Amino acid sequence: MASNKYMTVDQLAERWMCSPSYVRTLLRSGQLSAVKIAGWKVRQDEVLRANNGLRNAFREHAEKYGW
Repeated sequence: MASNKYMTVDQLAERWMCSPSYVRTLLRSGQLSAVKIAGWKVRQDEVLRANNGLRNAFREHAEKYGW
């Protein structure tokens, strides 16, 4: 079931402890999807999908380099 809750770019950057410009880079590259509703908003189910993808990418990187 899709979530109707949204996060702003700034809220997502704060959650991920990164800069808003990094979140916008992910949006521009298509790695993260959003809708424009009085500014860019990312659905919370999309945030969860991206979190899982980032977690898996980190795990693969850590295994590759023996962390």
